[in-house]
Amino acid sequence: MRQTIFLFGMIFFTVSAVAQSKLEFKLDQARVFLAKRELDEALIVLHSLEKQLPNNANISFYLGATYTELNKPEESIKHLIKAARNVDEDYVSTSYGEESPIHVFYYLTLAMTETDQCANAHEAYDLFRRYKEKIEPYYLEEARKYTEKCPTDESEKGQLAEMIWKGEQPIVKAGIEKLPIELVGEIAVDSIALLQRGMLVQKLEYTTKTPLYGVQLASHSRPAPIGSYSNIKNVDVFIGTNGEIRYVVGHFTYRSQAERLLEKILKKGYKDAFVVNVNDERKYSNELISYNNVNLKAGIKGKVEYYIQLAAISKEITEGQLDMYFEIEGISEINYEEKTILAIGAFKTYKESEIKQLEMKEKGYKDAYIVAFNKGKKIDLTMAKKYTD
Repeated sequence: MRQTIFLFGMIFFTVSAVAQSKLEFKLDQARVFLAKRELDEALIVLHSLEKQLPNNANISFYLGATYTELNKPEESIKHLIKAARNVDEDYVSTSYGEESPIHVFYYLTLAMTETDQCANAHEAYDLFRRYKEKIEPYYLEEARKYTEKCPTDESEKGQLAEMIWKGEQPIVKAGIEKLPIELVGEIAVDSIALLQRGMLVQKLEYTTKTPLYGVQLASHSRPAPIGSYSNIKNVDVFIGTNGEIRYVVGHFTYRSQAERLLEKILKKGYKDAFVVNVNDERKYSNELISYNNVNLKAGIKGKVEYYIQLAAISKEITEGQLDMYFEIEGISEINYEEKTILAIGAFKTYKESEIKQLEMKEKGYKDAYIVAFNKGKKIDLTMAKKYTD
């Protein structure tokens, strides 16, 4: 079983923690193993944590996701059922609390499909879709494709809710009980939080330890392509150890040089800009390269085209996708990154595509969403809208 697991990746970085408990440290160790895809090693640490915290839904979630990746869906379901009893829709992936994320229903959809529990798979997918406003469309599409492998008739009812809650109400946004604090030293923290948010980073190391001065234009919690700062060139994007994303220009030896640049930037309308030391490892040592496979430094040149994406096909086309050819006028096939995207378009503006998206949703295609292309590559929607509308 080949999975695209949102919390597993190949990159990780190191930060310093002031106060960490031994249990928190062990959870971070497990996350590092997961990021490096050393799954057996991760299981050893996670099971050790499970013995100490048997009712922690966060740990149960990691165990379930790991067993899903290891093609052991029966074992995965056991842990995911426990995790689903305490879901926080505002879960932070670096959390040490007791809650699990809404993606627990994504993994339950996959695992139930793999064990031919089709009614339960569809029930898990329906639960996952309740949070669609907070979920990347990719994961909804992947979960939907799995349910199509596992057809069920309307008379067959799932037992998932009963399995999870056993007649009790689910716990949502429960209060977080912190793990007991015991200080430890330097720790390795993986980039699971970044990967979950679709970010790729590059570790920077300067040859000098002395300050290097630049001008910070802005900071945000969500990345945007540097084309958003169209009247300034040479913008670098950094993500700090607290997850804050900063946009900076310049690496000067003397502060006075950065201050002169700041004067001009303020005149350009960036009233919140100020001089910073870009050699501050906590804030500026991780350069953000791409977000959701979109290069942040890639500008837009030429024509932008909008499409309504209906499905992304890897190899086999499903019955539901075939039915689209009999129900929808104007389907285009776009070959992109070894997949065939079924889409409607192209549209010249975002507003035009938005009208068509609404029409498709009214016809029952609830997962239809807008994508933008420039020169054959997907681009950030926010940047595309600024360019065309």
